[in-house]
Amino acid sequence: MIMARNTGKPSEAFFEEVLTRLGKRAYFHRIADAAEVRGRTGRIGFTRPAPSDYIVTIDGKTSYSEVKSSTDLKAFRFSLLRSTQSAAAVQVIGAGGEYYVYIHSLSYDRWYRIPYQVIQAVKADGKGSISWLQLEPFEWKYQTIMT
Repeated sequence: MIMARNTGKPSEAFFEEVLTRLGKRAYFHRIADAAEVRGRTGRIGFTRPAPSDYIVTIDGKTSYSEVKSSTDLKAFRFSLLRSTQSAAAVQVIGAGGEYYVYIHSLSYDRWYRIPYQVIQAVKADGKGSISWLQLEPFEWKYQTIMT
């Protein structure tokens, strides 16, 4: 069986759907990237590197939010994050802001909401990934925020 290429687009669409269902409790702004420019113009577009996919406010708390999806059976690999995103996350945190990586494990159909500080700590230990088991405390139970 050949698996379709993981574009991340279905996970991003689902993320937006969850936030939209929150109504006035949530606001999100999708930051334009090169793929969006290409989709609108039909040509390769050049944009500045975006710090994240979204700027999100939920229940009065604003954060930069990156949405990733993974087919890996064992772990979330940090190589899925671009170096410009990681650099921006460090700067946002340094300035007192919040930066979250929302990860959709496609293999297990589970979502995780990870503060970037967790990724920083794991990287500081010299590791390039974090196992799904280690991510369990960060499972994003989006169903509970929609009630």
